Amino acid sequence: MHGNPARVGNEISSANHGTSSAARTARWVPAVQCVVPLIAAALLSACASTSPGGRSQLAALEPISSLYSSLDLNLTLASLATVAMPCAGVQCQVDQGFERQVDRLGTRLAAAAYESDPDLKERIPKFTFVVAEKIEGGSSSDASGTIVIYRGVRKAPLEEETLAWLIAREMGRVIARHHDEKSAATILSSLLAQVLLGPANLARGLAFIASSTATVFGQELITARNTPERSKEADSIALDLLFRQGWSDMEVTASLIDYSNRLGNDPWAEEVKRTNQRLASYKSGNVLAMVESAAR
Repeated sequence: MHGNPARVGNEISSANHGTSSAARTARWVPAVQCVVPLIAAALLSACASTSPGGRSQLAALEPISSLYSSLDLNLTLASLATVAMPCAGVQCQVDQGFERQVDRLGTRLAAAAYESDPDLKERIPKFTFVVAEKIEGGSSSDASGTIVIYRGVRKAPLEEETLAWLIAREMGRVIARHHDEKSAATILSSLLAQVLLGPANLARGLAFIASSTATVFGQELITARNTPERSKEADSIALDLLFRQGWSDMEVTASLIDYSNRLGNDPWAEEVKRTNQRLASYKSGNVLAMVESAAR
């Protein structure tokens, strides 16, 4: 028993105040869960556009997309194995030569991109070309125009056409606003997860896990529908940029085939082979039509 009636009264008053505050907060939750998605939809709809391939796009606002895609790029790079030992002696000169080659080719392709679309410079003032010290072969990019080539692409000799293709392909993703689409899908799926799982009164840990899972699943579900179209868009833009620099699609394809044959069998080699198959499957008329659309 409490020996102080005044203390008991204060505790009851505090409990009642806490209960009423919680009740008022609970009344606001449904409203917030309805309003936030509407605000997000309004912001995203402001950037509704048409892709180079003619499909409708829902893209995040550029500052938001730059932040999201930059974080995504950093997470991707952090998840890959880094070259164990720094270069030494002649190997450093070779590595530096490769970095200069990437920058030189990228600068040429960027000039071609700005020439074909003068308005592009307003959205992407500058493309930046970087070589990441990663064991794996591959490449990645973000919405702001950062193009990253992994050091591991040199595990087999590659011709200039192949390296130019890798750079131009990532530029194609940026120009076609694929990163902006992915950012929009991430935002929408995150909001959807919060709205659906928020009222469930799950334990906090379980809610976090379920929300994170739903976010990833929702993002994949939203973006997977247009994956073939997006691949073709990036490919067609890349082929157009390379054509403007004097490389035909036949030269690029032949170079990629030679490169894949030299790689042997590993995940990167399989990806290069899938690229060859994808390019070979295109009908030349459709690709040319998309190239013309991208150039406009």
